Amino acid sequence: MPRVKICDTKPLPRYPPSVMNEPYSEQQHLVHNLLRAEAFNHPVDQLQLLETHISWIILAGDYAYKIKKPVDLGFLNYATPELRRHYCAEELRLNRRTAPQLYLDTVTLNGTVDTPYVGGNGPILEYAVRMCRFPQSQLLDNLLAEGTLTPALIDRLGNRVAAFHATAAQAPKEGPCGQPEVVHQPVRENFTQTLPRIADPADRLRLARMARWGE
Repeated sequence: MPRVKICDTKPLPRYPPSVMNEPYSEQQHLVHNLLRAEAFNHPVDQLQLLETHISWIILAGDYAYKIKKPVDLGFLNYATPELRRHYCAEELRLNRRTAPQLYLDTVTLNGTVDTPYVGGNGPILEYAVRMCRFPQSQLLDNLLAEGTLTPALIDRLGNRVAAFHATAAQAPKEGPCGQPEVVHQPVRENFTQTLPRIADPADRLRLARMARWGE
């Protein structure tokens, strides 16, 4: 049996009760039941579970599997299996533009919630993006903690991002994506979704000032 390590990332935001629904709880159960070597069709000697506010990431052997949470946060909606399948495919399509060597394919999770497998037989329970695993030491926050995130490395990254933006497809002027109201909508939404979750009066005052500035 592999040595299983459960590792959380930075403290996660508290979801409202409407988000912590039955599909979320069932998926959480499914993900934790994937932490078995026999759930994968390749060698696995150690498993690690990472979590963000929108995804679970299982590090298994040479691969990483990203499973989107069944949440609707306004700026994204993964509430149904069909939406999660669609956005797994979209993540693969979009991120292959800059990291084709990392983004491999999309896979299904099959079997039962109590005994799930990656691929295989049985009903499709969930979808995931399969990626090549890279050392966690190469994450920017870990490089920063180790003192190896140099200005030269930041410049190289910035130049890569700028070059990508310079050649990216542009939305037509007559399309909806270029309209000021559409561009501003997620800015306003950030404040309307965040303000109810802040209890400290001083923090609420600062956020209100930022919201007025945003308008």
